[in-house]
Formats: sequence, C-alpha cells, structure tokens
Amino acid sequence: MSDLLSAGFARLWKSPVFWVLEGAAALFAAVVYGLALMNAHNFGPAWAAERANANFFLEMMYLGAALAIFAGFYIGVEYSDGTLRNKLITGHRRRDVYLADLLVCIAAGLLLLFTHAAVACTMSLTFLPAALALTRPAWSLFCAACILMAYAALFTLAAMLDTDRSRMLVVSLVASLVLLAAGMMVGSHLRDLELALKTVEARPDAFADPAGRCRMLLDMRTLFRILEGLLPPAQIMYLTGQQGGAVYLPFCSLGLAAGSTSIGLALFQCKDLQ
Repeated sequence: MSDLLSAGFARLWKSPVFWVLEGAAALFAAVVYGLALMNAHNFGPAWAAERANANFFLEMMYLGAALAIFAGFYIGVEYSDGTLRNKLITGHRRRDVYLADLLVCIAAGLLLLFTHAAVACTMSLTFLPAALALTRPAWSLFCAACILMAYAALFTLAAMLDTDRSRMLVVSLVASLVLLAAGMMVGSHLRDLELALKTVEARPDAFADPAGRCRMLLDMRTLFRILEGLLPPAQIMYLTGQQGGAVYLPFCSLGLAAGSTSIGLALFQCKDLQ
C-alpha cells in the first residue's frame, strides 16, 4: 500500500491537470476577495462580514466538477497506459489499488481547498479583515473537508469502473453539474420553507389552519433535509449561509463517501481488466 501511495503522490505532483486546477482555485479566490474588497469599500466592512461564509465557500460549488476532471485524467491515464493492470500483475491487491487512488483524489481535493483558503486568508487579512469573519470556522472547514471526501469517493468510483476516459469524463462532468443543480434547488427550497414556517408562526391568524400548515411545512422540511444530507452541493449551500454547518451534515458526507467506496470496491473486484 505504501508503494502505491508513494507512486500515486509522485504522479500527483507531476500532473499538469492538478496544477492547472490549483491555479484556477487560487485565481478564483483572488477574484472573489478582490470583488469583496471593492464592495466593502462601497458598502462598508459590515457588508463583507455578513457575506463571509458565502465568499469563502462559494468556490466549493465548483470543486465537484474540478474533482471529476482530476479523477478522470488521473485514473484514466492509468487505464490507457496499462499502469493499473501492471500494478495487479506485480502482486498488488485490487482493494489496495482502489484505495490508493481514492486517497490521492481526496488529497487533491483537500489541497485545492487549502490553496483557496490560503489565498483567501492572505487577501482578507491583508486588505479586508472583516471578510474572513466565518461562522464557526473550524467546524465549517471540517464540514467542507468531509464534503470533498464524498465528492472524491463518487468520482473515483466512476473513474475506476469505466476504462474509456473520454466517456467517463463526460459522464462525471454531467453528473457533477446535475448534482450542483439539484443541490442548489434543495438549498433554495429549504430557505423558502424556513421563511414560510416563520411567517406562519409570526402571523397564525392569517391562515385558516395554521397548525395543519405548520405540519405540512415541517414534513416537507424533513424530506428536504434528507435530500440535503445526500447531496454534497446542498450541504455547501448550507455552509455558504451563516449557520456554520449542522451536526449531522459531515456524518452524511462521510457516510456517502463510505457507501460509494464500498460499492466501488465490490464492483472493482469483479471488473474484467483485460
């Protein structure tokens, strides 16, 4: 396993795709905080402080697509070059090969997040102290790391099971965009439901059956909370607010990562690599 990881990280440092994505993460953070600096100058530092979580975690909405691209190229090259087959021929177990590639993909995602955070902190602390006023920063960053693990597990599963790199890249990118759209929809509906509940509670006399309406809204909120736990982008939408991340969200992400990995390992064991 250690040999596989050493070789994997050696390939990671030499991967042009990884460094392009790193540059994109740094550039995106610089642009977001540059705009925040301009807006803070126009509207005052309080405006920037209120949008601290949104500015910081905005990039995570696109890291799913970034990990889909990275996993596709990184693992796709192993198939096209015959590297993966050679690993098995030399005696490495399929489980170890799969897990080593998964760990490299997780590391790539965490490094992208670290690059974004480093640029954001540098610009924020240097030019705009109020812009880094994150809500529960340690917990929020832990949630973000768990979400990236879920993304990495999903796209490693896709990449390890499809030997056609081009097809797998298209499928993974489309899947990441579908997940993004679904997550944004769930996050939007949850905000609307919370607002509707507050309205009913504040003005019950304005509704014919306030208790029944509350029950209906609560049932719908429960359904969307479940969807939120299953969709990484919906969890990111939660982080972009001032809520700091609910206790159950990182465990949902870790459960999704563990479930995807278990399915991937089982299918990869049976996959014909000839």
